[in-house]
Amino acid sequence: MIRGATCFLFFFLAACTYEKIEPVKDCGLPETVSFSKDVLPLLNANCSYAGCHSGVSPAGGLDLADSVAYKELLKPGSGYVDTLNPSFSILYAQMKSTSNPMPPSGKLDDCKLQLILKWLEQKAKNN
Repeated sequence: MIRGATCFLFFFLAACTYEKIEPVKDCGLPETVSFSKDVLPLLNANCSYAGCHSGVSPAGGLDLADSVAYKELLKPGSGYVDTLNPSFSILYAQMKSTSNPMPPSGKLDDCKLQLILKWLEQKAKNN
């Protein structure tokens, strides 16, 4: 009887694992994310430059130059922005990707990713 209880206790404890959960970083995001004040500057700094998402032949056919970025992102059928399932938006998924993140120079920090996701969750308004 004691032997059986010992075996049970051993297997029970062996099955337990400890997973460290990192706290969500407080980024001090604005209550309402603005496309023109928050998102567009982020795109300009990380995506919209020569050889990437601007110019005559923007990468992937996605032009993120100031004058057309919003229209391009919200192009029907593109999937870049999905306000019903924001985390499945191509824009966010590509930026969050660990295997092939955008921008190619490296994944954006968590605060910038949270900003993009919050904008998408707020229905990706052109504000």
